Amino acid sequence: MALLLRAEELQGLISIPEAIAAVRHGFRDQGEKPAYSAPRIRIQHEDRRVSVHPGGCHSLGVAGTFIHVERFTFKGGAQQYEKAGKRVYVCYDSESAALKCIIVGSLPLFSFEPPEDWFGTETPITGAVGTDILARPDCRVLALYGTGRQARRHLVAMCTIRPGVEEVRVYSRSADNRAAFIAKMQPQVKARLVAASAPEPAARGADLICLATGSNVPVLFGDWLEKGQHVTSIVASNKGVLEQGSVSAPRREFDDAVISRADVLVATLKEQAIMDEQADLFQPVSQGLTSWDRIADLGALVAGKAPGRRNPDEITVFKQNSDQGVGFMALAKLAHDKARAAGIGLEI
Repeated sequence: MALLLRAEELQGLISIPEAIAAVRHGFRDQGEKPAYSAPRIRIQHEDRRVSVHPGGCHSLGVAGTFIHVERFTFKGGAQQYEKAGKRVYVCYDSESAALKCIIVGSLPLFSFEPPEDWFGTETPITGAVGTDILARPDCRVLALYGTGRQARRHLVAMCTIRPGVEEVRVYSRSADNRAAFIAKMQPQVKARLVAASAPEPAARGADLICLATGSNVPVLFGDWLEKGQHVTSIVASNKGVLEQGSVSAPRREFDDAVISRADVLVATLKEQAIMDEQADLFQPVSQGLTSWDRIADLGALVAGKAPGRRNPDEITVFKQNSDQGVGFMALAKLAHDKARAAGIGLEI
């Protein structure tokens, strides 16, 4: 029998380290068996969008898909979700082909968020997997760009994988937003949160830079980077929005110089970047500043098929350019196993 689960039932059952470990396992499976996965598929009409993430994890014995629908708006050069329906996991036992579980809603991984904000919780978990492998182990200063939902989650995820972080410089365009973010999030981490009034000083001297914005224009510039730094960026694609005329330029979160200065480049899935023409990677490649051969996939990195950081002075970049089905299916298995152990969910 399969389990039907409401995400709310899982509150408090899955820790951030457990989620990170599960997603890392999922991407290792993708690196070992890449044909058992496919890029995210999107269809769009005006401001309405459907996203489907298929994937299978061979060693975990699960396969299926994750689906979500949103409507969005653009204000002040940033993208916001106007409406977002509950996201749905559909997970099969790949060995028996039996339906294993259906989970309605994103997993409630972050205790400080109210139920109405429980969507897109998986993004910082994938971000943490790539960052954990690439960033120096001795990171002490984090520069965090953004003060919204994903910035809150990435703060916790980054401090989980780098518990030695002592200071977090928080930058966004609004001083009020910076102050509100610090007031809300300081109790959630041991590191001291400080407001940065300008983007460049936030990056200078930081060990780890995390871009978790809704921006459509670069917020980080390569001229600011220094030896040994790591950059994680989450803005992906607005190809459908661009084609329908809602914006005038492809979406960016950093400039071309970030790519030019990077010694190691990793994307969640470069095939996704090519298919969606994701500008942070697609434009520098198109201009000859780098090549697709220089960009590794996260799965290959986790599986040991692509090199990560080789020395403390290298500049590394992880473009978390899209959550993938393998990560969602690994989380679905984890949630299913936790639910079975707790005796929750409806048999269907």
